[in-house]
Order: sequence, then C-alpha cells, then structure tokens
Amino acid sequence: MNLLIWILQGLLAAMFCFSGILILSQPAEKLAPKMPFVKDYTPAMVKLVAYAHILGALGLLLPLLLNILPILTPVAACSLAVVMLLAAKYNFGRGDMKSVTVDMVLGVLFILIAYYRF
Repeated sequence: MNLLIWILQGLLAAMFCFSGILILSQPAEKLAPKMPFVKDYTPAMVKLVAYAHILGALGLLLPLLLNILPILTPVAACSLAVVMLLAAKYNFGRGDMKSVTVDMVLGVLFILIAYYRF
C-alpha cells in the first residue's frame, strides 16, 4: 500500500506542479478557454492559486522524501483537498458538473493520501 500511495503522491504532485507552472507562464487570455477561473479573478488571485498548486505539490513529496518534518506531507494533502473543495464549489456555481466530479475525485485522493500519511 505504501508504494501505491507514493505513486499517487508523485502523480498528483507532478500534475499540480505542472498546472501551477502553466498558470504562471501563460497569459490569462490563453488560459481562459481551459481554465475559466482566470477571467473571474484578479491576476494576483490567479497567481496565488498557481503558487498554492506548486507549493502544495512540493509539500506533498519533499517533507516525507527528505525526512524533514514529515508531518507536513499529510498537512499538504489536506490543504490540497481544501483547494479542490473550493474548486468544486466554484465549478458547481458555474454549472460545470464535469469539473466538479474531477475536483471531488482529486479531493478524495488527497484525503486518502492524508489518511495513510498521518
């Protein structure tokens, strides 16, 4: 089970790190078709979301991998679960049920990681 959780952590960390870098490196006009939240929030808020993704991804792997404050790994997983809950709320308000489903699945995966790492 430990190997499965490590694989899950690695995949989710890579996905969130890539997402954060993509948000930071692209102009809002280019991101808007695939990430509609960039139109609804200020550029500073969008950057905050991007940094939350990157820091959460690093927190998902590095503390446990380096054995430096390993308690931060499940804390990062819980924090990313909250981010996904907020994303689901936003997408629900927009009526985008497909995105709500993806957000909720990712949230459950983060909760699973947190459970096994606590």
